[in-house]
Amino acid sequence: MKISRRKFAIGLGAGIGAGGLWLSAARPLLAADHAMAAAAAASVASPGFDPDVELELRAAPGTARMLPGQTTDVWQYSGRVLKGDPQTLSNLDGSGHIPVIRVRRGQKLRVHFSNELPEDTIVHWHGLLMPQPMDGHPMYAIPSGGRFVYEFTVDNRAGTYWFHPHPHERTGMQVYLGLTGVFIVHDDEEQAAQLPSVEHELPLVLQDRNFNADGQLVYLSGMRHDFMMGFRGPHVLTNGVSEYRREVARTAHRLRVFNGSNATLYQLRWSNGQPLTLIGTDGGLLEQAVSQDRLTLGTGERAEVWVDFSTLAAGETVSLLAESYSPTLEHLTPLHSTPALMDNARIVATFAADGGAAVPVAAPTVLSRFPALALQDAVNRDSPRRIQMAMRMGQVTLNNRVFGAMDEVTDDERVRLGTTEVWEFANNASMGMGGGMGMGGMMSMAHPMHVHNVQFRVLSRTRSGQADALHQSLSAGFTDVGLKDVVLVLPGEQVRVLMSFQTHTGIYLYHCHILEHEDMGMMRNFLIES
Repeated sequence: MKISRRKFAIGLGAGIGAGGLWLSAARPLLAADHAMAAAAAASVASPGFDPDVELELRAAPGTARMLPGQTTDVWQYSGRVLKGDPQTLSNLDGSGHIPVIRVRRGQKLRVHFSNELPEDTIVHWHGLLMPQPMDGHPMYAIPSGGRFVYEFTVDNRAGTYWFHPHPHERTGMQVYLGLTGVFIVHDDEEQAAQLPSVEHELPLVLQDRNFNADGQLVYLSGMRHDFMMGFRGPHVLTNGVSEYRREVARTAHRLRVFNGSNATLYQLRWSNGQPLTLIGTDGGLLEQAVSQDRLTLGTGERAEVWVDFSTLAAGETVSLLAESYSPTLEHLTPLHSTPALMDNARIVATFAADGGAAVPVAAPTVLSRFPALALQDAVNRDSPRRIQMAMRMGQVTLNNRVFGAMDEVTDDERVRLGTTEVWEFANNASMGMGGGMGMGGMMSMAHPMHVHNVQFRVLSRTRSGQADALHQSLSAGFTDVGLKDVVLVLPGEQVRVLMSFQTHTGIYLYHCHILEHEDMGMMRNFLIES
């Protein structure tokens, strides 16, 4: 089945401004000197790699029931288990088109991936520590009809990670069409904490979408300004459906909440006014649970929440509410069509208590122990590596650069294996819009910054100027505790993070995780060298 231009506006063609043609279907995604390397990189399994788990995974057109009574054309991941626990690969409840892979730390994983889409794609294993060829860098993009064999040892702590396409200039569209998967890692430390599992563990993937009258997905127009602003849609979906509802046992549950939207950020709270008990972030479990009135999640961020439904009477409901904001911090909640509105927020998940007996369970006092990551170990603790975010003439940049050649690395984008560094993401530059864009004035945006192949600690946030009420509210929901691979940087802020390069050498990416900004080139390589 092929998704037509009539059914889906995919934003191809000429952009306006100095960039000339961009997001063009005719433009090759790989430089010529990488094409042969990509083709030979991993088309067959390695004879010396003995996997504990072996999967078949395909990206192909399909359908899903996202809206009541309608069928929507999507692109989706699907597959089967060739070796290992049959429960390793399953689909989330909801529309059924979002897969989840479950593995244990230390397992060797082999994934036979086939591209059955009409264009190049590649799989990035977001948050996982990976050898360069396995990480999903766009230099390894797989042509339509091609195959790639991923082989790696799972070296991450127990946590909620994910996988998605990462071809240059096409990531936003492919994720929007449905190519998202959840990747869950378990380990002995998590098992010792005796956290809720099986039917008491619920992944919740939040994504906003737009549909036409026929129930088909509608993306951006193709104008450069639309991509610069990032996609926002009037329907907020949870696990691919517009009105997510789940009957739950009256006991403790573990929610794995993930902002899988292209650009929209969410602030979450409970409908009954109870605080949220945060037990994990991007890089796994916290050392101890943290209580927060709300949670603010930028695109790509994850939060694990402990909730005890034993306080509900049989048949009683409680809802997870979300307020939505664009990258410019425009309040989008009043503009959404669905789900229902409650207390000036949208209901993104409703939980109804079943008729079983109430079994109260207290949250564990000790969840995990973090690996050592100390500021005194940083080789640049007195002079952090600064990443300046800006926008000029409608072009988003990092240190006045955009993504160039697939293997381009400047001298100040090199790090040493075995070292620890402080990076500072600075979002305090004036961001001018002009140059034929048809818009005057100034603008600023929030940017969720992601670094591949590391988990980092947030050290500090400082800002230029006084924080207004909205900034204060969003800041109160930050999940800066624990280990992270995405950090949301509000306008006027400088955020310092501490990271250690201990696992692999090679070329990796750092970029804004607003997918349209990434596609526009707000992304750069960095080289880990021995």
